[in-house]
Amino acid sequence: MTRKILITESEVDIKLLLSSLLKKHYQISFVNDAKLLLEGAFEKPDLFILNSQLPDHNILEVCRRLKSDINTKEIPILIISASEDIDSLMEACPGDDFIRKPFSGSELLAKVHSAINTNITSK
Repeated sequence: MTRKILITESEVDIKLLLSSLLKKHYQISFVNDAKLLLEGAFEKPDLFILNSQLPDHNILEVCRRLKSDINTKEIPILIISASEDIDSLMEACPGDDFIRKPFSGSELLAKVHSAINTNITSK
């Protein structure tokens, strides 16, 4: 069974990088608007990858709402951040894991595999 990843990312270069790294292993889809996430207008994924700088919503609020929704609370969230203050973000946000831009392909794949495998074995 192919695992699904839903990604919010606005930077075209990062989208291309994520796509090229992940499409060999996972079924990936992108949403440009966090509003779609909050409305549940997507096919349920095995992992969310969220950019910490969502143009239309605060990442803390998006994570809190995803983690409080009965339909999405068990889905791991990997947050990609270019923030200098990622430590504060990690403390405040209910995301499951974080990765700092710039990141390597091997680092990303390790975090994605870990998040998905941990979620599968905990069910």
